[in-house]
Parts: sequence; structure tokens; C-alpha cells
Amino acid sequence: MKIGARVLKTGLAISLSIMLSILLLPNSKGVFAGIAAITTTMPSVRKSYEMLIKRFNANFIGGVVAVIALYTIGPGPVTTGIAAIITIAILNYLKLADVLTLSVITVVAVMVNDSNIYYITALTRVFDTLIGVVVSFAVNWLIYPPHYDEKFYENLTTTTAEILTLIRAELRNNISFTILNQDLIKARKSLKESRTLFDLIRGEMIPRKANRQVIARKYVVYKHMVLATEQAVKLTDAFHQYDHVFKNFDQDLRLLIRERVETLLTAHEQILMKFEGRIYVDQVNFMTTSRDYRKNYISHFFQQALVELDIEDTSQIDVNGIIHIMSAIYTYEEEIHTLNRLIKSYLHRYNISNGVIEKPHDSITNV
Repeated sequence: MKIGARVLKTGLAISLSIMLSILLLPNSKGVFAGIAAITTTMPSVRKSYEMLIKRFNANFIGGVVAVIALYTIGPGPVTTGIAAIITIAILNYLKLADVLTLSVITVVAVMVNDSNIYYITALTRVFDTLIGVVVSFAVNWLIYPPHYDEKFYENLTTTTAEILTLIRAELRNNISFTILNQDLIKARKSLKESRTLFDLIRGEMIPRKANRQVIARKYVVYKHMVLATEQAVKLTDAFHQYDHVFKNFDQDLRLLIRERVETLLTAHEQILMKFEGRIYVDQVNFMTTSRDYRKNYISHFFQQALVELDIEDTSQIDVNGIIHIMSAIYTYEEEIHTLNRLIKSYLHRYNISNGVIEKPHDSITNV
């Protein structure tokens, strides 16, 4: 059984909400404040803030609808149902469907209350809920606020390392088709987790205005780290899907591909090391090739495609596979170049001193 920070903060928010509700509102038992606190503790501070605004608006609407229904129609089971329907319709129209549950609970609580002063009852319920929402947001923001940078970077670099290992094994025909397929499924799952963590990072609030540009640039770097790894996965997919085609390549072309892809894989690894401050910022320039090299490289692919076309029993899919492999390599190369340029620019602009990055971990977690 694991109890994390979010679980502890939820419990704290519930306790504080109930205590404040009892203290500030007469005859309140803090039930709505506690329920609101449970549903407002989100994975990121920004999401908690957005939920605060949404829940306040939704509960205010619910309270208003309940009061209008009570004064125009009167209390009763049918009236309560009608008020709930109207509230749900309004919230759906305002795109607040994700917070309608608590709002409808407020409607029901106001409608079935014994008090004859309907608007006081509605205000009490709305403020009771608001206490829970505000307390939950404050606890999430002020007490051990969530930071996903380290977890994101660790997850992404681990996934990237696994993918690059798979590509190397595939290039040397050292891994079976079935094992590679299983490893690709795991890699896609890990990459999906990295994307989720990146979305949570982007959802974090940046309290100081001076930091926003720096952090925005860091997010651009993170985004292209994910894209580079995605392209590495697509390259692995291409080699995996057209494994039978790659094995039939001319020996010279296979060596050419292995040499080029190995260069890109090494560059990818060293670019990430550069971001960590373990390599000089202006290094990792060995990816660039001469015009003659590229001409020879591309011509080998098309010659192989023409050779396959001359074979009568070769399917069109196999011929297309040659171009797909070439395309995947070039797309990966382009993303690696982009990532290298962005990291170089980012570190030069913010973290460089005498050619070596100071406090390398700051570039990852404390920018």
C-alpha cells in the first residue's frame, strides 16, 4: 500500500475544510466543504485552480436555480427534479459538465432543506462548497506542490535508452521479431507516460513573471525531446515492420544504413548528455554530412528499390518498405538536428559559463 503526497494533501484539505466550515458557517457540519475538497485536489496546481473557478461558477448557478425554483414553484420532489434538469442543461451549455455533480448535489440540498429563507440556505451551501474548493487549492499550491520535471526526464531518458538499444540490436539482426514486438509495446507505454507527465508539467503554475519565458523555452526543449524519442520509436517500427525487406538489402546499403543510424543514435545520446551539462554545449556536430555523401546515400536506396521492382514476385508493399525505412531515418535525423539546435540555444541563453554548464541539474529541475 502506497500513500503519496497527493493522498496526504487530500486528507489534510478535507480536515481543514470541515473545520473552517464549522467555524465560519452557523449550523454547518462541513459535509459539502469536505466533499468539495475531495473532488478539487488535482495532479497539478493549475488544474486545481481551473477546477476552483469551474466549481465556484457551477455551484453558484446551482444555488441560483434552486432559489428561483423554490420561490416560483415551491419545494417538492418534482420541483427538485426539474431544478436538477435545468441546472444540468445550463452547465452542459456552458461546457461545465465535468463539475455538474457537486452543483446538482447543492441544488438537491437547498431544495430539501426545511428552512423557509431559501436564499440564505442557498448561500450557505454555496459558501460551504467554496470553502472546500479554496482550501483544497491552497493546500495543493502551498504544501509540497507537485513537480514532475525530474520524473518526466528520468522516464523519458530511460525510454529513449531502451529504444536506441532496440534499434542497435535490430540493425545487427540480434533480436527476434517477437521479442522486438513485445519491447515496442512496452516502449510505447513508457512514451505515453512521458507525454502524460509533460502535460502535467505544462499545467504547473508559474508564480513569478520573470521565470515564464525561461520555463516556456524549457518546455519547448522538453516537447522536442519527446518528439525525438517518438521518431526513434517510428524508426524502430519501420525496421520491425519491414524486417524481411531490410534483410534482403544489398550488403553495402545495410552497412551504410547501420553506419548512419549509429551516428544518429550516438548523437541523440550525447545531445541529452549536453542538456545535463555533461558535454560541452557547442559539441555534437558530427551528424552533418557532405553533399556527396547524401547523394550516394539516397541513390543506394533508390537503386535497391529499382532492383526489387525488377524481381517479378516482389510485392509493391516490399518496394514501398524501402522508401519507408529511408523516410523514417531522415525524419529521425531532422528531429535530432532540431533538438540539438534548441538545447544549444537554450543553454547558451541561460546556463552557460566558460564553456561548461554550471549546476547541471538546475537545467532540468530548477530553472
